[in-house]
Amino acid sequence: MGTIAQLFESGERSADKGYFNNLVMLARVDGKIDTEEVNLLSRIATRLGLTSEQVKEIIAHSDQYPMVPPVSREERYERFIQFVKMVTVDGKVDPTEEKLVYKYGIALGFTEDRIEEKYPIILERIHAGVSRQDILEEVM
Repeated sequence: MGTIAQLFESGERSADKGYFNNLVMLARVDGKIDTEEVNLLSRIATRLGLTSEQVKEIIAHSDQYPMVPPVSREERYERFIQFVKMVTVDGKVDPTEEKLVYKYGIALGFTEDRIEEKYPIILERIHAGVSRQDILEEVM
């Protein structure tokens, strides 16, 4: 059901929490959240304007935060890039993590063909240290 505050928060805030929750689920898919993943999650939470209390709530009650896909094409690609970055941040991509990235790609409105086309490009650029903005410009 959620808290009273959750009932009255903006759609954008709800979407940010859903997005952050999905990143937490990606980080957890291999059974643990590594230090590198925690650091990335912290940076993303700060960028989204989430408080430490909100982060703790999302981690503790992840079932209460559904994914709310962004509307714009650019935001969808940015989220997909962030999902890929999350699974690569610990230096290895677990097959379960990769499967989840595909699932979230579909939830973001991408076709399997589009994911299969863009995922390897994004993965390679992340490993090469290319900035998120440059990756975004390339894949759009």
